[in-house]
Amino acid sequence: MAKDRCTISRATLFSNFTSACPATISWAITYLILVTSGYAQETVRAAPEKLPIQSFRQNPEAFFYLGPFQEVLIGSVGVQYTDNVNLTQSNKISNLSLSQGLSLNTTWVISHLNQLQFNFGGEVTENFYGNGRNQVTYAVAPNSKIELKLAASNFLFRFYDQFSYEQNPTTSPTATNTANLNNLTNSIGAEVGVDLNIAVLSVLADYTYNNQSGQNAQGETNAGTSGTRHTFRIEPALTFQLSPTTVYGLKSSLTRSNSSNAANVNSFSVGPFINGKLSREFEFDLAAGANLVDTKPAIPTDYYVSAALRYQINRYWQLLFSASHDLIFTTGTDLTEENVFKVGTQMGLTRFITFTASPFVNFGNVQTTTTGAVNSVSTGRYTLFGVEASLAWKPRARWTTALSYNFVRRESGASSAAGTSNNYIQNTVAFSISYAF
Repeated sequence: MAKDRCTISRATLFSNFTSACPATISWAITYLILVTSGYAQETVRAAPEKLPIQSFRQNPEAFFYLGPFQEVLIGSVGVQYTDNVNLTQSNKISNLSLSQGLSLNTTWVISHLNQLQFNFGGEVTENFYGNGRNQVTYAVAPNSKIELKLAASNFLFRFYDQFSYEQNPTTSPTATNTANLNNLTNSIGAEVGVDLNIAVLSVLADYTYNNQSGQNAQGETNAGTSGTRHTFRIEPALTFQLSPTTVYGLKSSLTRSNSSNAANVNSFSVGPFINGKLSREFEFDLAAGANLVDTKPAIPTDYYVSAALRYQINRYWQLLFSASHDLIFTTGTDLTEENVFKVGTQMGLTRFITFTASPFVNFGNVQTTTTGAVNSVSTGRYTLFGVEASLAWKPRARWTTALSYNFVRRESGASSAAGTSNNYIQNTVAFSISYAF
């Protein structure tokens, strides 16, 4: 009996460890990732990885086999208009852009518990700014990665390289006077877990490199959104199985981060977590704990909380709620205490038309900033709120057209080092067509 329980536990926990199914994401979600990127930065305690609950799970897109590899290939073209690409309160500059995107997901299932996966989402954009300047920019989706998962006896191994290159400045709650972030993030990690029969003990070690060089619509570098960060982490965790679909446990993280233009940051966090399914319709992911940070100027002991809930009301309508309180990196090792609340809904209006809407609010306190940087955001409180909405039409099994609208507003009593306001309002309208090969 113990041996059977061990086998079941290892298979179930490993499927939570990393999904055994290919990450097939609809074009609409891929587009929103490239354009909005979830309005989130890297937390101090954890490397950037995809959310435990994918927003608005979709049925698998059309796929094909290339030898032993399962392939999902989606191409897209789009046009987008933004009324305030520079994120300024006055002297706004508009932007009309044309883009081409490609999403490729490759999965090689070597065996039940062994697989190799490669995900890549890229976009090339030609920008026509309202000041008469043109620029070509590139973006790589945050879920792009190479991952190898192996199992040997009672040991589970995972090796990965996750990378992204983001341009949208609204993904950073402190960015202003910035049109393109030029934010490169690469995280390399290895994780090993051992089945102890009653639990799985795992240790993750990773290194994250981040380089950000913010530019305004004039092509000038904004020192307030430019910096480099190197982060080393060790994350041990103990995971128990509560039911065949639910796991819980204790996770901790020890990190060291250094930057070329700000103080070093050392941190330690520890706390419980639980995630899984209560039914086929209801998924959840909860975590909380203490955050201890050592940096200059000093940051008081804080806590982290994260929650994600997904409920499928019926086959046509689903809801998603997420909330978090955490300490994040913004530029270099600059720190911001962030609170994010987001509610999403997706509804099938007809057999071919789907409506998606996600209002959000992001508020917090800028704890540390790059000293003396021109146009940098001063320390103090801020509020960022808005909504993401899209209407997708799928006339054929492989074709999708979508019309989306994003609204973002930032309010803060603090001004930049140059004396300019840190408040802005931005409206974005986009139309696109995609095809799943």
